[in-house]
Amino acid sequence: MKLPKIIYPGVYHHPEHGHGICPHKRLNLTISGLVKSINYDSNGKLLSSFDGMYGPAKPSLSIGFPGFHSDYIYGDHRENWVISFVWDALNYDPEKSCLTLDYDGVLLEMPLHLELTHGKVESLRTQCRTIREYHLSAIPANQLAASIILQSLFLQFLQAPRGEDDAVEQLKKRLDQDENWAISILDHCKAVGVGRDTLRNKFMERYRIAPGEYRIRKRLQKIQDLFARTDLSLKEIAFSVGMKNATHLNSLLLQYYGKTPSELRKEFRQQTSDAPKLTADAWKAFDCQEDPFAGCR
Repeated sequence: MKLPKIIYPGVYHHPEHGHGICPHKRLNLTISGLVKSINYDSNGKLLSSFDGMYGPAKPSLSIGFPGFHSDYIYGDHRENWVISFVWDALNYDPEKSCLTLDYDGVLLEMPLHLELTHGKVESLRTQCRTIREYHLSAIPANQLAASIILQSLFLQFLQAPRGEDDAVEQLKKRLDQDENWAISILDHCKAVGVGRDTLRNKFMERYRIAPGEYRIRKRLQKIQDLFARTDLSLKEIAFSVGMKNATHLNSLLLQYYGKTPSELRKEFRQQTSDAPKLTADAWKAFDCQEDPFAGCR
């Protein structure tokens, strides 16, 4: 297996509020300063969301791919390391939203994002600092060492616990499979066999988003796709996402985007590759015990 080729390693400390698109594969070590973020893959699929109102961000290690995009806010005391690289062996599976590493023809699946214990942070910070120093030295032997260290960081992803059969993953799978939004979150929790509040808290702890808001964002993503790729009427789109009528669709879109369905249809058709840009009001988290639009079904 060939080593990854480093393009540029950097570290950021300044506060920032913006939108970014990955031009290359990159490893992100976020240690501190993250306030809010929402991340999409190159197809506009929601990957993760974080809002600091639920608690401080935990240190994390994640991988981005070309075309991945995010809206983010970093405040004071920011520290995040970014290493851009090229590595043909590492790819992204959009169906499973996971990494695939080609090891002698065997595709190993790994998560895109890892939360880190504080015990691992200092070690990873040191490795990222060494990668940066070695790569910028312009000495071939040092640059080779930097690539070897970068490759070794993927042990974190290979050794990550999967937890595929626990209650949180069961709930997520059920929400993902309920494409018509026909079942309430309460009934999903009953099917999993765990109390709604308990499961909601565990879901938020793992994914940094409430189950109700996660479901709303999936609904918004489907609406965006239908606007961009079909000529369905607003009523047909409402039915396709589990709503009784276009009035509820209009209410949801105004709540999250501050725009009418007609305005959004035009926007999404012009920029089908762009992730939706949420308004300031959209960052007000839906701290919902249930999907607030459950009555739309």
